[in-house]
Amino acid sequence: MAYIFLAGIHGVGKSTLANKLKKSLDINTFSVSDLIRKAGKSLDTITKNTTDISHNQELWKNELIKLNKRGSILLLDGHFCLLDINKNIFCLPFSTFKDTYMTKIILMENDPKIIRERLLNRDKYDYSIELLEKFQEYEKQQAIKYSIENDLKIFFYNQDQLYSELLDFIIS
Repeated sequence: MAYIFLAGIHGVGKSTLANKLKKSLDINTFSVSDLIRKAGKSLDTITKNTTDISHNQELWKNELIKLNKRGSILLLDGHFCLLDINKNIFCLPFSTFKDTYMTKIILMENDPKIIRERLLNRDKYDYSIELLEKFQEYEKQQAIKYSIENDLKIFFYNQDQLYSELLDFIIS
């Protein structure tokens, strides 16, 4: 199942953007977290601490294979980096995405102050601006590196970007 990967850190606005895209295009959207939960694994939705990272990656890949969404674009939102149980940034090995048929990358970015406020309101958990800046930079570095190594087009999307440019990138 081929898909466009919508990457970005927690609280950047991936789900909101995915829902907006779903209204604009014939597109199916899923998150890696949803696929992991569909496989029967519960995830910490408040602190975003991730345990058993390697096993979780296998779970979502197995669920992705089961999807049968022919004829429309599939957008999968997820991460190139996660926070481990100790709030350390963990960059997923690129082998995580092996044989998953990623066709393009959209990297969503936002002001760390906005992300912090969203996470505080949504999850009632306070992250430092410094951690969010570093986390977002690691995510960006990994997305760029993966796109280069796998010859994939990448689109950087933030609140200043024209939505129509994003739509053009997706359908091109």
